[in-house]
Amino acid sequence: MDNLKEIYKPVIQKIIDNNKKFYNFSNLVEWDFFENENIAIVGKCQSDFKLYININSVHFAYSINEPLQIEYFLLHEIRHIYQKRLIYDYELKNINNPLADLWKKELQTYKNTEACINNYYQQNIEFDAYSFSYAVMIYKYGNINYIIPPKCYRDQIQFKERVNKLLCLFKSKNF
Repeated sequence: MDNLKEIYKPVIQKIIDNNKKFYNFSNLVEWDFFENENIAIVGKCQSDFKLYININSVHFAYSINEPLQIEYFLLHEIRHIYQKRLIYDYELKNINNPLADLWKKELQTYKNTEACINNYYQQNIEFDAYSFSYAVMIYKYGNINYIIPPKCYRDQIQFKERVNKLLCLFKSKNF
C-alpha cells in the first residue's frame, strides 16, 4: 500500500493545487491517505480541517480509467473544509450567519449514508458540497459521462439552479 501512496501522492497534490482558485479560502489544504476496502468511501473531512483520501478508491478510479472521479470527490470534501472554516470564522467573530448556523446545526446532528441515505442527501451541507464539486467539474471539463450528481439531485430544479449560479460565478471571475 505504501507503494501506491507514493505513486498517487503527487497526483493528489497536483489536483488540490490546480483547483485552489475555486476554494474560496487561502489556507493550504492539509491531507493524507487512509485505507478502506469500501471504495465508495472516497474521502472524508475531519473537524481539524484535514482531508483524508481513501487510497483504494484512488487506485480503483485510475485502474478503470475514471481519474476525474477522484477530483470530483476531492472538490466535494474540500467544500466541506470551506464550510467548516466559515462556521469557525463566524463563531470566532461572534457573528450570526444563517448559512453558517444551518451548517453548524447539520454538523452537530450529521447523518451519514450508513444512517439513512435519504437523510444524508437532504442536508444542506451535502447539497452545497455536491453542487459545488459538480459545478467545478462541468466548468473545467464540460459533461463527463461518469461524473454525475447523486440520483436524488439530477432532476431537482434547485440543484440545477445552484450549479448554474456557481458556473456564472466562476465565469465572472474568469476561472
